[in-house]
Amino acid sequence: MGFFSNDYPDRMPFLERMGKEWRFRKAVRESARQHGQPQFVLVHPDWPSKRASIMAYADALGWAVTNRKDTMARHKGDVRIELAFDDRTEKRQAQLGMWNGHCLDISKSTLDRHHRDVFGYGLAVDPTAHAGPMLEKSEGNAVHDGREIQGPLDPSQVQPGKVYQRILDNRTEQGLYEDLRVVIIDGLLPVVYRKRKSEDVRYTNETAEVDLAKSPKTVLSDAEIAQILAVSAKMRAEFAELDVLRDRQDGRIYCVDLNPTPYGPPAGLSKEQKAKATMFIQHVVRP
Repeated sequence: MGFFSNDYPDRMPFLERMGKEWRFRKAVRESARQHGQPQFVLVHPDWPSKRASIMAYADALGWAVTNRKDTMARHKGDVRIELAFDDRTEKRQAQLGMWNGHCLDISKSTLDRHHRDVFGYGLAVDPTAHAGPMLEKSEGNAVHDGREIQGPLDPSQVQPGKVYQRILDNRTEQGLYEDLRVVIIDGLLPVVYRKRKSEDVRYTNETAEVDLAKSPKTVLSDAEIAQILAVSAKMRAEFAELDVLRDRQDGRIYCVDLNPTPYGPPAGLSKEQKAKATMFIQHVVRP
């Protein structure tokens, strides 16, 4: 088996691997102390960043994260969650029996197609026919390269690997642009974060303000929650976070991104609200 309990990325420096190994062994000991025997989250094929939300939730529950079944067997532990963890836009292969194991394509165009099936409307426009401003951004996951351009485009100007969408007006009364970051876990929607951005960085991951919605139903209707869950189900995502925008002009919501390997809770959230969000999520992920 070797010294390391997990398969860390080859590119990871040796000292960083040592640090992760020390933290993992500590987590195993703490889990055994808390539960009588270690409790594990099994991830595959990739190793999550320490900023990944699954790491925060596992830590709060007293579970250790591993990507090796032989490690769990050696410690005589129980597996609580099996999670396919792969941040590629198009996945390498299905991971049978795991949450997100069949979530194989999270491209923007695939999300928009499922969104149209559930909501009856979507964001995509034909860039060669759309007259006026539109948003151009990458199909890929977590690129954050959106830019506003003018249409229509000549066919030669249409960029491969890009999608073209109508621009939403998701401004607040204070002039910031609000994204709802919606947490999905096993068919439930326990938490919504409200992330507000200034106009110059509205298509990036930079935020001016972040807070936790008092409850999902304070920002979404029952029907909208059901629709978001239906979109997630069509994407085959049991564990994910979606970026949802509400357009001031028509009052409707739009799911603009789905991330099955999210970071969280979001940076900028107060310590008290992080603890509250994690508590809500604990009740959902604890079998």
